[in-house]
Amino acid sequence: MSGTGEKKFSKLQRILLAGGAVVVLAGAGFAVSAGVRTARAAMAAQGGVTTWPSAETAIAAKPAKGMDGWDIPQPVHMPSDPKQAALVKKGMFLTVAGDCMPCHSVAGEPEFAGGRAVGTPFGSVFSTNLTPDKKYGIGSMTDKQFYAAVHGGIDPGSSLVVFPKYEYPVMPYTAYSKLTYSDVMAIKAYLDTLKPVAIKNRPDTMFFPTDLRAGMLAWRLLFFHPHPVRYQKGWSQNVRHGAYLVQALEHCDACHTPRNIAMASIHSRYLAGGHIIDQAWYAPNITSSKSDGLGSWSDKAIYTYLHDDGDMKQGAPFGKMKAVVDDSLSRMPKQDVQDIVDYLRTLKPLKSHIPPAIPDAAASVAAGKTLYDDECARCHMKTGEGVNNNIPNLAHNQAVWNGRPIDVIGMMLAGFEPWHKDQTAMPMFGATLSDAQIADIANYVRTAWGNRGEPDATANTVAALRSEATIEVDLDTGSTKASLSADGKTRQFNDISGRVWVNGNRTDCRMTANFSTQYGKNPVLLGGACASQGNEFAGRVTVDGKVTPVVLMVRQVLHDNHVVGLHLFGPIGDGRTLDANIALQTVNY
Repeated sequence: MSGTGEKKFSKLQRILLAGGAVVVLAGAGFAVSAGVRTARAAMAAQGGVTTWPSAETAIAAKPAKGMDGWDIPQPVHMPSDPKQAALVKKGMFLTVAGDCMPCHSVAGEPEFAGGRAVGTPFGSVFSTNLTPDKKYGIGSMTDKQFYAAVHGGIDPGSSLVVFPKYEYPVMPYTAYSKLTYSDVMAIKAYLDTLKPVAIKNRPDTMFFPTDLRAGMLAWRLLFFHPHPVRYQKGWSQNVRHGAYLVQALEHCDACHTPRNIAMASIHSRYLAGGHIIDQAWYAPNITSSKSDGLGSWSDKAIYTYLHDDGDMKQGAPFGKMKAVVDDSLSRMPKQDVQDIVDYLRTLKPLKSHIPPAIPDAAASVAAGKTLYDDECARCHMKTGEGVNNNIPNLAHNQAVWNGRPIDVIGMMLAGFEPWHKDQTAMPMFGATLSDAQIADIANYVRTAWGNRGEPDATANTVAALRSEATIEVDLDTGSTKASLSADGKTRQFNDISGRVWVNGNRTDCRMTANFSTQYGKNPVLLGGACASQGNEFAGRVTVDGKVTPVVLMVRQVLHDNHVVGLHLFGPIGDGRTLDANIALQTVNY
């Protein structure tokens, strides 16, 4: 889509954009402290607005029944002062509402210890350690430094000696700049009570010259203009509270608002739908538009989607939104989510951008129908109705036809795990169907059964999304073969569990695994993430209760030039060698 940044970047575009940032930087020395001054001004303008109904708002520490997600870590020490204890509880609420832990945690590693990769067109940024460890975490940060990092996007330290260490905007400080000072301090109060974890932060892998943090000054001068939440006259307290949640804590516009070529949000298209950066997911239009947004949804339907995981008819969260529901929205009190619904009702209705039909649309749709009947109808039915509470309904489903065809293509490429446990997984077709075939199916599904999309997908559209589609696979003895060698003997693991996440270009992965010989005996626990552009796996292994840092080699298993598996192998200490083959190709039923 021209002008929205919702497209792949060529090498030349990356160089020109990054070079432009450096040029602007060279002439902007007068504004070195601009970010600090604007953050202070925004703080003063807020006037200490209090939006929370109580300091001890309840939050669910564990996932709701049937949902996945993290367990929220509890304080290892609670202050004896009642006021400070209440601040810690409030901070836990805010941290969950801000969805901090999923980004700052890696499966198999301690919560909030950082290390998760966030892809951009210019390389990857890794989340930082938020535990109170004094060397690697936030334990040595002052309140002022923590506020500057969360609210102003400025880390402790410097870049190129004289410039502040500006954060990349993948950390949603553009939204967090709307948080009140007291709320930021409550978040810090909670994090300070967690167990310190001495895990070093992973270095970012941004391309030159965007790897120079000082270059972010140009971006900030052009696009970062912090201000508190702007409440409209006549809004009820509930709507104001919902606005604070949506605009600040939940940072919804980070995904649901399209971005320009510089990766800055296009404010005139606020929450009208956007391509999530470097991922094969499209966050839909959530404005009040009756044709393209949530205007035709009932309050109950929106609430059910956000808090109770939706349903297979009106809509259910998948992909990145599934994690937001599981780890954040479903944990929050019902009234808070209802306040979000009330605020969304006030949004200006905006039409979604749907690309025009391709020239040979009719032929593509006809070919897509044949392929759909052969590959998809056995689960989704020829009528597109799916199976209630198991397989998604495709007919009259806004997630299918609204906006660009990214979600439909991404789900066919990579598949995804069941909506709820013990249900049917969506198989991945990336290794069995060509780019043109996937495009044809997308064009048919987006226009069949009354869906109001356009047949706008091409083979090139699919090819571009292959590098962004994230594969998520549950580990078991069907998907994984693993063994442990020691003293010249090899033992096979036949009791395997866990999960692996692999991004589309296979440069980053996360995994947590439990390998046992039988019924949980002699377990080997492995957790960590890919490193060195996907060539290594760095993490920790636990054997007989002993935890050892490990670096394993990673090799890709190819089929017709598509990655269908990963082979991890290497020493894990005490003369033992682990060898694991993980199939990423789920069964196509």
